Amino acid sequence: MDEIRVFVACTEAEWLPARVLEFSMSEGTESSIVLRTLYSFRREIPLPRILDNRPRTPFSFQRFLIPELCGYTGKAIYLDADMQVFGDIRDVWNSDFAGNDLLTVADDDSGRRPQFSVMLLNCDRLSWRIEDIVERLDAGDLDYASLMYEMRVANAIGRVLPATWNSLEQFQAGKTRLLHYTDMNTQPWISRANRNGHLWVACLRRALGAGFVTLSELKREVNSGHVRPSLLAQLEAGIDDPLSLPAALRALDRKFVAPFKSMTTGKARPWTSPTAAVRALFARMYFHSPLVRRWHRRKSA
Repeated sequence: MDEIRVFVACTEAEWLPARVLEFSMSEGTESSIVLRTLYSFRREIPLPRILDNRPRTPFSFQRFLIPELCGYTGKAIYLDADMQVFGDIRDVWNSDFAGNDLLTVADDDSGRRPQFSVMLLNCDRLSWRIEDIVERLDAGDLDYASLMYEMRVANAIGRVLPATWNSLEQFQAGKTRLLHYTDMNTQPWISRANRNGHLWVACLRRALGAGFVTLSELKREVNSGHVRPSLLAQLEAGIDDPLSLPAALRALDRKFVAPFKSMTTGKARPWTSPTAAVRALFARMYFHSPLVRRWHRRKSA
């Protein structure tokens, strides 16, 4: 059976979500998974001269390193760290390239720009070198949008992977194959206000039970300021749903500042319409409201 190569974009601050992502993949497949965080290669990524073309996060351009890291041979899966898998990752791995350089998920109607956060890369056909890509950005042959949202560094793109392999903040049992916690403000490891946070916390609990993540590693991530302090107390209290935490546990996060808030985000926005952006904002406010928390506490009592 094939060994599945997976590369995940993140920094040290996303060590825990990347680890939970790996565990979630292992739960759904019989194949051997070799997951590597791209920051661990310590490959230097040059910055474009034009400010608007610079990466919006420290890991935005990491995906373009993968063919080089694979010696420009074989294939590899690219994922963001803020994901959880519910299906068999072999379904992506065994997809037919049909002459394409890469495969990605079909566009949906979420109101967000096209996503290249789930990709199967044909490293035999991708001659990416990050220095060359940055040179094209500097020369005006590319800009940030055409690179990140149109992937113009690939000649042939197959948008053939089912949309269920990149479900943005929406989960349907038995249907969703990959849940993408794409709203950075409500990701379950840094926020208590995600409607699907109980799914991620339950997966972390299973990972701890299996020894895939240790309690000392979780404490290290809390002490490093990478994840919210209430997460450890929540697990110790046996509560999976962050929305149902009592006031005493919520108070632990009073001084917590999520690591992403120190990132330079630039001017690019992920939305294709103001309506979708406003809808996401109101959803965030709704799940932060006391009435919702009270309802979840009653439900879990």
